[in-house]
Amino acid sequence: MMKNMTKHPLRITADALKRSFALAGFTLYDNGAFPELEKTEVNVPVFEKPAAAKPVLLVNGEYALRTQILPFLLPKVAGNGQALAAAFGKIFDAADEAYPAHSMAEGVIASQMNLYDLGVLWKKIVRGAFGAAYDAELVSIGETVKQSDMASWGTNAMSENTLAEPVTWEIRVTEPEGGSFTLGYFGTMTWLGEALLAFKDPAAARYAFSIDIDQAACRWLGLASREELFCNAQEFLAKFEDSTVSGSEAFEDRCRDVLRTMGYTEGFGPKIYPDGIYKKMNMIQDEWDLNNKGVLLTEPLGGNTGMPTVLTPAIEQILSEKWAAGEQSARAFEVSHIFMPKAGAAPIEKLALSFGAYGDGMDLKTFIAEVGDFLTKIGNKNHFYVPTDMAIAYKKGECRLILDEKMRYLDGNFGGISEIAEANFGIGTHAFMANLELNALEKKAAEEYGYIAPELR
Repeated sequence: MMKNMTKHPLRITADALKRSFALAGFTLYDNGAFPELEKTEVNVPVFEKPAAAKPVLLVNGEYALRTQILPFLLPKVAGNGQALAAAFGKIFDAADEAYPAHSMAEGVIASQMNLYDLGVLWKKIVRGAFGAAYDAELVSIGETVKQSDMASWGTNAMSENTLAEPVTWEIRVTEPEGGSFTLGYFGTMTWLGEALLAFKDPAAARYAFSIDIDQAACRWLGLASREELFCNAQEFLAKFEDSTVSGSEAFEDRCRDVLRTMGYTEGFGPKIYPDGIYKKMNMIQDEWDLNNKGVLLTEPLGGNTGMPTVLTPAIEQILSEKWAAGEQSARAFEVSHIFMPKAGAAPIEKLALSFGAYGDGMDLKTFIAEVGDFLTKIGNKNHFYVPTDMAIAYKKGECRLILDEKMRYLDGNFGGISEIAEANFGIGTHAFMANLELNALEKKAAEEYGYIAPELR
Protein backbone atom coordinates (compact mmCIF):
# COMPACT_ATOMS: atom_id res chain seq x y z
CA MET A 1 0.00 0.00 0.00
CA MET A 2 1.31 3.45 -0.94
CA LYS A 3 2.55 5.56 1.93
CA ASN A 4 0.86 8.87 2.74
CA MET A 5 1.94 11.54 0.29
CA THR A 6 2.91 15.00 1.42
CA LYS A 7 3.58 18.20 -0.48
CA HIS A 8 5.79 20.94 0.90
CA PRO A 9 3.85 24.10 1.87
CA LEU A 10 5.89 26.10 -0.66
CA ARG A 11 4.82 23.70 -3.43
CA ILE A 12 1.19 23.79 -2.27
CA THR A 13 1.21 27.58 -2.50
CA ALA A 14 3.10 27.77 -5.79
CA ASP A 15 0.82 25.15 -7.37
CA ALA A 16 -2.28 27.05 -6.24
CA LEU A 17 -0.93 30.19 -7.89
CA LYS A 18 0.04 28.29 -11.05
CA ARG A 19 -3.45 26.88 -11.42
CA SER A 20 -4.99 30.28 -10.87
CA PHE A 21 -2.69 32.01 -13.35
CA ALA A 22 -3.36 29.29 -15.93
CA LEU A 23 -7.13 29.66 -15.51
CA ALA A 24 -6.72 33.41 -15.97
CA GLY A 25 -5.05 32.82 -19.35
CA PHE A 26 -1.38 33.08 -18.38
CA THR A 27 1.40 31.03 -19.97
CA LEU A 28 3.71 29.56 -17.30
CA TYR A 29 7.50 29.48 -17.56
CA ASP A 30 10.68 28.61 -15.63
CA ASN A 31 9.95 26.20 -12.75
CA GLY A 32 13.69 25.62 -12.45
CA ALA A 33 14.67 25.93 -16.11
CA PHE A 34 16.08 29.48 -16.15
CA PRO A 35 19.62 30.10 -14.86
CA GLU A 36 19.98 31.32 -11.28
CA LEU A 37 23.24 33.09 -12.14
CA GLU A 38 23.20 36.42 -13.94
CA LYS A 39 25.84 38.85 -15.06
CA THR A 40 25.96 41.72 -12.60
CA GLU A 41 25.67 44.23 -15.44
CA VAL A 42 22.12 43.10 -16.23
CA ASN A 43 20.90 43.45 -12.65
CA VAL A 44 18.74 46.48 -13.45
CA PRO A 45 15.07 46.61 -12.38
CA VAL A 46 12.49 46.20 -15.13
CA PHE A 47 9.86 47.76 -12.90
CA GLU A 48 10.14 49.78 -9.71
CA LYS A 49 9.38 47.92 -6.49
CA PRO A 50 10.34 48.71 -2.90
CA ALA A 51 12.88 46.64 -0.97
CA ALA A 52 14.67 45.19 -3.98
CA ALA A 53 16.90 42.20 -3.20
CA LYS A 54 20.62 42.73 -2.63
CA PRO A 55 22.81 40.69 -5.02
CA VAL A 56 24.87 37.74 -3.78
CA LEU A 57 28.12 38.33 -5.70
CA LEU A 58 30.48 35.58 -6.81
CA VAL A 59 34.18 35.94 -6.13
CA ASN A 60 35.15 37.58 -9.43
CA GLY A 61 32.32 40.12 -9.22
CA GLU A 62 31.21 39.36 -12.79
CA TYR A 63 28.32 37.09 -11.79
CA ALA A 64 25.72 37.13 -9.04
CA LEU A 65 22.80 34.97 -8.01
CA ARG A 66 19.71 36.42 -9.61
CA THR A 67 17.63 38.95 -7.70
CA GLN A 68 14.76 38.79 -10.20
CA ILE A 69 13.36 36.37 -12.78
CA LEU A 70 11.88 38.92 -15.17
CA PRO A 71 15.05 39.63 -17.23
CA PHE A 72 15.06 35.93 -18.18
CA LEU A 73 11.31 35.85 -18.89
CA LEU A 74 10.75 38.98 -20.97
CA PRO A 75 12.80 37.90 -24.02
CA LYS A 76 10.79 34.64 -24.05
CA VAL A 77 7.53 36.51 -24.58
CA ALA A 78 8.84 39.43 -26.67
CA GLY A 79 6.91 40.22 -29.83
CA ASN A 80 4.14 42.25 -31.39
CA GLY A 81 1.07 40.74 -29.74
CA GLN A 82 -0.37 40.75 -26.25
CA ALA A 83 1.06 38.61 -23.47
CA LEU A 84 0.09 37.20 -20.10
CA ALA A 85 3.05 35.27 -18.70
CA ALA A 86 4.31 34.15 -15.29
CA ALA A 87 7.55 32.44 -14.25
CA PHE A 88 8.23 30.57 -11.00
CA GLY A 89 11.60 30.05 -9.34
CA LYS A 90 14.05 31.27 -6.70
CA ILE A 91 15.70 34.64 -6.30
CA PHE A 92 18.44 35.41 -3.77
CA ASP A 93 18.81 38.27 -1.33
CA ALA A 94 22.16 38.91 0.38
CA ALA A 95 20.35 41.04 2.97
CA ASP A 96 18.68 37.86 4.25
CA GLU A 97 21.58 35.88 5.72
CA ALA A 98 19.44 33.20 7.35
CA TYR A 99 17.31 32.24 4.32
CA PRO A 100 18.70 34.04 1.23
CA ALA A 101 16.72 31.95 -1.27
CA HIS A 102 13.15 33.21 -1.79
CA SER A 103 10.51 31.46 -3.91
CA MET A 104 8.93 33.95 -6.28
CA ALA A 105 6.42 34.25 -9.08
CA GLU A 106 7.19 37.06 -11.52
CA GLY A 107 5.49 37.94 -14.75
CA VAL A 108 4.30 40.35 -17.36
CA ILE A 109 0.94 41.66 -18.51
CA ALA A 110 1.09 43.32 -21.93
CA SER A 111 -2.50 44.07 -22.72
CA GLN A 112 -5.06 46.66 -23.74
CA MET A 113 -6.91 46.14 -20.46
CA ASN A 114 -7.41 49.33 -18.46
CA LEU A 115 -6.53 49.53 -14.78
CA TYR A 116 -10.06 48.72 -13.70
CA ASP A 117 -9.87 45.46 -15.65
CA LEU A 118 -6.44 44.77 -14.15
CA GLY A 119 -7.83 45.21 -10.65
CA VAL A 120 -10.55 42.67 -11.46
CA LEU A 121 -7.90 40.33 -12.87
CA TRP A 122 -5.91 40.40 -9.63
CA LYS A 123 -9.04 39.66 -7.62
CA LYS A 124 -9.63 36.65 -9.85
CA ILE A 125 -6.05 35.42 -9.45
CA VAL A 126 -6.06 35.77 -5.66
CA ARG A 127 -9.45 34.13 -5.20
CA GLY A 128 -8.55 31.33 -7.61
CA ALA A 129 -5.40 30.58 -5.64
CA PHE A 130 -6.47 31.04 -2.01
CA GLY A 131 -10.26 30.81 -1.98
CA ALA A 132 -13.43 32.75 -2.62
CA ALA A 133 -13.31 34.50 0.77
CA TYR A 134 -10.06 36.28 -0.10
CA ASP A 135 -9.99 39.67 -1.80
CA ALA A 136 -7.33 41.82 -3.46
CA GLU A 137 -6.83 45.47 -4.26
CA LEU A 138 -4.09 47.52 -5.86
CA VAL A 139 -2.61 50.04 -3.47
CA SER A 140 -0.23 52.67 -4.80
CA ILE A 141 2.61 53.87 -2.61
CA GLY A 142 0.63 56.03 -0.22
CA GLU A 143 -2.95 55.61 -1.45
CA THR A 144 -5.47 53.02 -2.57
CA VAL A 145 -6.31 52.93 -6.26
CA LYS A 146 -10.09 52.82 -6.10
CA GLN A 147 -12.12 50.87 -8.64
CA SER A 148 -13.98 54.06 -9.62
CA ASP A 149 -10.66 55.78 -10.37
CA MET A 150 -9.46 52.83 -12.42
CA ALA A 151 -12.60 52.84 -14.52
CA SER A 152 -12.06 56.51 -15.41
CA TRP A 153 -8.59 55.84 -16.79
CA GLY A 154 -8.44 55.00 -20.46
CA THR A 155 -7.60 51.68 -22.09
CA ASN A 156 -4.32 53.03 -23.44
CA ALA A 157 -3.19 53.97 -19.95
CA MET A 158 0.52 53.86 -20.66
CA SER A 159 0.31 56.66 -23.18
CA GLU A 160 -1.59 59.01 -20.90
CA ASN A 161 0.09 61.67 -18.80
CA THR A 162 -1.14 60.09 -15.57
CA LEU A 163 1.18 57.12 -16.13
CA ALA A 164 4.02 58.73 -18.08
CA GLU A 165 6.50 57.77 -15.32
CA PRO A 166 6.80 54.24 -13.91
CA VAL A 167 4.14 53.59 -11.27
CA THR A 168 4.07 50.72 -8.77
CA TRP A 169 1.22 49.28 -6.72
CA GLU A 170 1.16 46.89 -3.82
CA ILE A 171 -1.00 43.80 -4.38
CA ARG A 172 -2.78 43.79 -1.05
CA VAL A 173 -4.70 40.66 -0.04
CA THR A 174 -7.51 40.77 2.50
CA GLU A 175 -7.99 37.55 4.46
CA PRO A 176 -11.35 36.06 5.55
CA GLU A 177 -10.68 36.95 9.19
CA GLY A 178 -10.09 40.60 8.26
CA GLY A 179 -6.28 40.70 8.25
CA SER A 180 -4.27 41.67 5.20
CA PHE A 181 -0.80 41.17 3.76
CA THR A 182 1.27 42.23 0.78
CA LEU A 183 1.27 39.47 -1.81
CA GLY A 184 3.70 41.32 -4.06
CA TYR A 185 4.06 44.31 -6.35
CA PHE A 186 2.66 45.29 -9.74
CA GLY A 187 3.74 48.20 -11.88
CA THR A 188 4.46 49.79 -15.22
CA MET A 189 7.77 48.84 -16.80
CA THR A 190 10.96 50.85 -16.87
CA TRP A 191 12.63 51.61 -20.20
CA LEU A 192 14.73 48.45 -19.78
CA GLY A 193 11.63 46.32 -19.32
CA GLU A 194 10.10 47.91 -22.41
CA ALA A 195 13.27 47.17 -24.38
CA LEU A 196 13.44 43.53 -23.26
CA LEU A 197 9.76 43.00 -24.01
CA ALA A 198 10.12 44.63 -27.45
CA PHE A 199 6.38 44.95 -28.06
CA LYS A 200 5.47 47.25 -30.93
CA ASP A 201 1.74 47.56 -30.24
CA PRO A 202 1.28 51.19 -29.10
CA ALA A 203 -2.12 50.41 -27.63
CA ALA A 204 -0.85 47.72 -25.24
CA ALA A 205 0.07 48.76 -21.72
CA ARG A 206 3.09 46.95 -20.31
CA TYR A 207 3.09 45.87 -16.68
CA ALA A 208 5.28 43.58 -14.60
CA PHE A 209 4.67 41.93 -11.24
CA SER A 210 6.51 40.07 -8.51
CA ILE A 211 4.89 37.80 -5.89
CA ASP A 212 6.59 36.54 -2.73
CA ILE A 213 5.54 32.88 -2.47
CA ASP A 214 7.30 32.44 0.88
CA GLN A 215 5.20 35.21 2.42
CA ALA A 216 2.01 33.90 0.80
CA ALA A 217 2.66 30.35 2.07
CA CYS A 218 3.19 31.56 5.64
CA ARG A 219 0.01 33.64 5.67
CA TRP A 220 -2.25 31.23 3.76
CA LEU A 221 -1.19 28.11 5.66
CA GLY A 222 -0.90 29.78 9.07
CA LEU A 223 2.85 29.40 9.62
CA ALA A 224 4.61 31.52 12.20
CA SER A 225 7.62 32.51 10.09
CA ARG A 226 9.94 31.56 7.25
CA GLU A 227 11.97 29.68 9.84
CA GLU A 228 9.03 27.34 10.35
CA LEU A 229 8.49 27.19 6.59
CA PHE A 230 11.92 25.57 6.17
CA CYS A 231 11.59 23.11 9.05
CA ASN A 232 12.61 19.62 7.87
CA ALA A 233 11.04 17.68 10.76
CA GLN A 234 8.48 15.08 9.70
CA GLU A 235 6.15 16.18 12.50
CA PHE A 236 5.81 19.49 10.64
CA LEU A 237 5.80 18.17 7.05
CA ALA A 238 3.26 15.44 7.79
CA LYS A 239 0.64 18.16 8.34
CA PHE A 240 0.67 18.78 4.60
CA GLU A 241 -0.67 15.47 3.37
CA ASP A 242 -1.47 16.06 -0.28
CA SER A 243 -1.74 13.60 -3.17
CA THR A 244 -2.37 16.18 -5.91
CA VAL A 245 -0.01 16.25 -8.87
CA SER A 246 2.53 19.07 -9.15
CA GLY A 247 1.46 22.22 -10.93
CA SER A 248 3.65 21.85 -14.02
CA GLU A 249 4.83 19.28 -16.56
CA ALA A 250 8.50 20.07 -15.89
CA PHE A 251 10.82 17.09 -15.52
CA GLU A 252 11.84 18.17 -12.02
CA ASP A 253 8.19 18.09 -10.95
CA ARG A 254 7.83 14.63 -12.45
CA CYS A 255 10.74 13.57 -10.22
CA ARG A 256 9.16 15.23 -7.20
CA ASP A 257 5.85 13.45 -7.74
CA VAL A 258 7.51 10.04 -8.14
CA LEU A 259 9.47 10.44 -4.91
CA ARG A 260 6.35 11.65 -3.09
CA THR A 261 4.53 8.46 -4.14
CA MET A 262 7.47 6.49 -2.72
CA GLY A 263 7.01 8.08 0.70
CA TYR A 264 9.75 10.72 0.46
CA THR A 265 9.12 14.25 1.72
CA GLU A 266 10.68 17.34 0.19
CA GLY A 267 13.17 19.16 2.39
CA PHE A 268 15.25 22.30 2.12
CA GLY A 269 18.94 22.21 2.95
CA PRO A 270 21.41 25.11 2.77
CA LYS A 271 21.59 26.87 -0.61
CA ILE A 272 25.02 28.37 0.15
CA TYR A 273 27.64 26.21 1.85
CA PRO A 274 30.00 27.06 4.71
CA ASP A 275 33.74 26.41 4.73
CA GLY A 276 34.54 22.80 5.50
CA ILE A 277 31.22 21.32 4.34
CA TYR A 278 32.97 18.98 1.88
CA LYS A 279 35.44 17.77 4.50
CA LYS A 280 32.48 17.24 6.81
CA MET A 281 30.98 14.83 4.27
CA ASN A 282 34.43 13.24 3.71
CA MET A 283 35.05 14.57 0.21
CA ILE A 284 38.53 15.32 -1.15
CA GLN A 285 39.86 18.83 -0.49
CA ASP A 286 43.09 18.89 -2.51
CA GLU A 287 44.02 22.17 -4.21
CA TRP A 288 43.50 20.72 -7.69
CA ASP A 289 39.97 19.51 -6.97
CA LEU A 290 37.86 22.56 -7.87
CA ASN A 291 34.58 20.63 -7.72
CA ASN A 292 34.93 20.10 -3.97
CA LYS A 293 35.52 23.77 -3.17
CA GLY A 294 32.38 25.32 -4.58
CA VAL A 295 31.96 28.59 -6.45
CA LEU A 296 33.11 31.14 -3.89
CA LEU A 297 31.33 34.36 -2.94
CA THR A 298 32.90 37.82 -2.77
CA GLU A 299 31.84 38.12 0.87
CA PRO A 300 30.64 35.44 3.31
CA LEU A 301 26.88 35.32 3.76
CA GLY A 302 26.00 34.38 7.31
CA GLY A 303 29.27 32.45 7.54
CA ASN A 304 28.64 30.67 4.22
CA THR A 305 31.19 31.13 1.48
CA GLY A 306 30.38 29.07 -1.61
CA MET A 307 27.71 27.70 -3.93
CA PRO A 308 27.10 23.93 -3.97
CA THR A 309 28.72 21.65 -6.54
CA VAL A 310 26.67 18.67 -5.28
CA LEU A 311 23.52 18.37 -3.17
CA THR A 312 24.74 15.54 -0.95
CA PRO A 313 25.83 17.90 1.89
CA ALA A 314 22.32 19.39 1.83
CA ILE A 315 20.57 16.01 2.02
CA GLU A 316 22.92 14.92 4.80
CA GLN A 317 22.03 18.08 6.70
CA ILE A 318 18.32 17.33 6.24
CA LEU A 319 18.79 13.74 7.50
CA SER A 320 20.81 15.12 10.41
CA GLU A 321 17.95 17.43 11.40
CA LYS A 322 15.51 14.54 11.21
CA TRP A 323 17.66 12.35 13.43
CA ALA A 324 18.08 15.22 15.91
CA ALA A 325 14.27 15.58 15.97
CA GLY A 326 14.02 11.97 17.19
CA GLU A 327 12.91 10.39 13.89
CA GLN A 328 13.92 6.71 13.89
CA SER A 329 13.28 6.47 10.14
CA ALA A 330 13.34 9.11 7.42
CA ARG A 331 12.87 9.55 3.68
CA ALA A 332 13.74 12.97 2.21
CA PHE A 333 14.68 14.64 -1.06
CA GLU A 334 15.67 18.03 -2.41
CA VAL A 335 15.81 19.58 -5.90
CA SER A 336 18.07 22.56 -6.44
CA HIS A 337 20.72 24.11 -8.69
CA ILE A 338 24.40 23.24 -8.45
CA PHE A 339 27.32 25.28 -9.79
CA MET A 340 30.48 23.68 -11.15
CA PRO A 341 33.64 25.83 -11.15
CA LYS A 342 35.40 26.25 -14.49
CA ALA A 343 38.83 27.88 -14.52
CA GLY A 344 38.80 31.16 -16.47
CA ALA A 345 35.10 30.89 -17.38
CA ALA A 346 31.61 31.23 -15.97
CA PRO A 347 30.49 28.46 -13.59
CA ILE A 348 28.53 25.63 -15.19
CA GLU A 349 25.01 25.60 -13.76
CA LYS A 350 22.95 22.41 -13.53
CA LEU A 351 19.70 21.23 -11.95
CA ALA A 352 20.24 18.41 -9.46
CA LEU A 353 18.30 16.08 -7.19
CA SER A 354 19.42 14.30 -4.04
CA PHE A 355 17.43 11.93 -1.87
CA GLY A 356 18.30 9.98 1.24
CA ALA A 357 16.90 7.52 3.73
CA TYR A 358 17.54 5.60 6.93
CA GLY A 359 15.65 3.28 9.28
CA ASP A 360 12.50 1.18 8.74
CA GLY A 361 14.47 -1.73 7.30
CA MET A 362 16.57 0.42 4.99
CA ASP A 363 19.79 -1.31 3.89
CA LEU A 364 21.94 -1.22 0.76
CA LYS A 365 19.88 -3.83 -1.08
CA THR A 366 16.65 -1.98 -0.33
CA PHE A 367 18.09 1.39 -1.32
CA ILE A 368 19.42 -0.03 -4.61
CA ALA A 369 15.89 -1.26 -5.33
CA GLU A 370 14.41 2.16 -4.50
CA VAL A 371 16.88 3.95 -6.77
CA GLY A 372 15.98 1.53 -9.57
CA ASP A 373 12.27 2.02 -8.96
CA PHE A 374 12.71 5.79 -9.11
CA LEU A 375 14.77 5.70 -12.32
CA THR A 376 12.27 3.42 -14.02
CA LYS A 377 9.30 5.58 -13.06
CA ILE A 378 10.89 8.77 -14.45
CA GLY A 379 11.54 7.04 -17.78
CA ASN A 380 15.08 5.68 -17.32
CA LYS A 381 14.29 1.97 -17.62
CA ASN A 382 17.59 1.05 -19.28
CA HIS A 383 20.08 1.57 -16.48
CA PHE A 384 22.59 -0.44 -14.53
CA TYR A 385 25.15 0.16 -11.81
CA VAL A 386 28.92 -0.10 -11.50
CA PRO A 387 30.50 -0.27 -8.02
CA THR A 388 33.36 2.08 -7.19
CA ASP A 389 35.59 2.70 -4.18
CA MET A 390 36.77 6.07 -5.51
CA ALA A 391 33.85 8.06 -4.07
CA ILE A 392 35.00 8.44 -0.46
CA ALA A 393 31.87 10.36 0.55
CA TYR A 394 30.25 6.91 0.55
CA LYS A 395 30.96 3.89 2.75
CA LYS A 396 33.63 1.68 1.21
CA GLY A 397 32.08 -0.96 -1.02
CA GLU A 398 28.62 0.67 -1.05
CA CYS A 399 28.84 3.29 -3.83
CA ARG A 400 27.35 2.70 -7.26
CA LEU A 401 27.67 4.74 -10.46
CA ILE A 402 24.61 4.88 -12.74
CA LEU A 403 25.14 4.01 -16.43
CA ASP A 404 22.81 3.39 -19.36
CA GLU A 405 22.77 0.46 -21.79
CA LYS A 406 25.38 2.22 -23.97
CA MET A 407 27.84 2.48 -21.07
CA ARG A 408 27.23 6.23 -20.80
CA TYR A 409 27.51 7.72 -17.33
CA LEU A 410 24.15 9.23 -16.35
CA ASP A 411 25.67 11.82 -14.00
CA GLY A 412 24.46 10.02 -10.93
CA ASN A 413 25.72 7.95 -8.01
CA PHE A 414 24.33 6.55 -4.80
CA GLY A 415 25.13 4.35 -1.82
CA GLY A 416 25.66 4.20 1.92
CA ILE A 417 26.93 7.39 3.54
CA SER A 418 30.52 7.34 4.82
CA GLU A 419 30.80 6.54 8.52
CA ILE A 420 32.93 9.68 8.91
CA ALA A 421 30.18 11.83 7.39
CA GLU A 422 27.50 10.19 9.54
CA ALA A 423 29.53 10.99 12.65
CA ASN A 424 30.24 14.56 11.54
CA PHE A 425 26.57 15.25 10.80
CA GLY A 426 25.36 13.48 13.93
CA ILE A 427 23.31 10.84 12.10
CA GLY A 428 23.18 8.03 14.64
CA THR A 429 22.41 5.19 12.24
CA HIS A 430 23.57 4.04 8.82
CA ALA A 431 21.97 6.17 6.11
CA PHE A 432 21.90 6.14 2.33
CA MET A 433 21.85 8.88 -0.30
CA ALA A 434 21.71 9.42 -4.06
CA ASN A 435 23.09 12.37 -6.01
CA LEU A 436 21.64 12.86 -9.50
CA GLU A 437 21.88 15.54 -12.19
CA LEU A 438 18.51 15.96 -13.86
CA ASN A 439 19.70 17.16 -17.27
CA ALA A 440 21.17 13.74 -18.15
CA LEU A 441 18.17 11.84 -16.77
CA GLU A 442 15.69 14.01 -18.67
CA LYS A 443 17.61 13.54 -21.91
CA LYS A 444 17.70 9.77 -21.37
CA ALA A 445 13.97 9.65 -20.59
CA ALA A 446 13.19 11.54 -23.81
CA GLU A 447 15.43 9.14 -25.75
CA GLU A 448 13.69 6.09 -24.35
CA TYR A 449 10.24 7.57 -24.87
CA GLY A 450 11.02 8.36 -28.52
CA TYR A 451 12.73 5.07 -29.30
CA ILE A 452 11.34 3.03 -32.20
CA ALA A 453 12.68 -0.49 -32.71
CA PRO A 454 14.40 -0.89 -36.11
CA GLU A 455 11.91 -3.54 -37.24
CA LEU A 456 9.06 -1.08 -36.67
CA ARG A 457 10.59 1.89 -38.46
